[in-house]
Amino acid sequence: MKKLNKKYIKWIVIFLLLIAIIFSYALNLGKIKDKTINGISSLTIPFSLIVNPNNIDEDIAPKAISLKADLNNSKTEALNLISSINDDYDNTKQLSFLSNDQEESLLKKVHQKSHRYIGKMTLLNFGKDAHGKYITISCNRYDDTKNIVSYRYRLYYKGDNITSAKYLNTKSNKYPPKYIFKDVELGKFGTTEADAFMQRLKTAIINSNLTATNANEPGNFNQISINLGLNPDKSNVGLYTLAKNSNSRVSNSSIVGYQVSDLPRYTRIYIKQLNKDNSYYYTLTFSRNSGRFINLQRGIISTDSKNQ
Repeated sequence: MKKLNKKYIKWIVIFLLLIAIIFSYALNLGKIKDKTINGISSLTIPFSLIVNPNNIDEDIAPKAISLKADLNNSKTEALNLISSINDDYDNTKQLSFLSNDQEESLLKKVHQKSHRYIGKMTLLNFGKDAHGKYITISCNRYDDTKNIVSYRYRLYYKGDNITSAKYLNTKSNKYPPKYIFKDVELGKFGTTEADAFMQRLKTAIINSNLTATNANEPGNFNQISINLGLNPDKSNVGLYTLAKNSNSRVSNSSIVGYQVSDLPRYTRIYIKQLNKDNSYYYTLTFSRNSGRFINLQRGIISTDSKNQ
């Protein structure tokens, strides 16, 4: 009888252990389920994917440049570089700031007639873009006529060294072009105010509801131009184009460059906008005389192409 009782007790203990194990597993399974549900609910799903997965508002924008440079230092660097370029040319009669092929090509044009020569180089502007800091110079060709031919190059540099040169265009006038002056103070840079102004501009477009399909004509943007302190006659087309090619957040554009000149006394901010497979460019002009932004225009506007 005692053996039988021990046998029953043994099976009862095993049965109770099985019940305990099953009960414990059931509790853990519930917790795992709760954790899984909580984990899924914590995921953030873009609203545009739920509403219309075929119409995702992609937040694409070009890579922006840094606007933190001290332009007084940049101007000093530009003036020192043009001075070194002219000193080197006076001593060697070589255009060492150009590549060998570029120098050969330019001198071939200059020496097509024996009385032609390069007199000196003048500074048109300085600035920065995605490739780095640069100066723009004119190689001024003289001959026996009253016209001076200007061969223009953009020179990228690091420190005292010219790293590359890019030919821009050729102009002709009675005077050698020069748009940077040693004794003219820069004043307010314009670059330090650019990011904040662009945010104001984008907010104004969003609040007006004149984005993409609602932007019908440039005249719709006259009042926005005025509110931003811009010249409406020169800015409404730029604002219209920017809005017409924007996404819903007007976030598909960035500042990709700037350029400084003393004549006119402007800092020009260059904006690039991406829309599907197309790129659009704009020029935001800051007047250092008035200390404010005055125009937003479509395209790249620069002293590079001024015929003076």
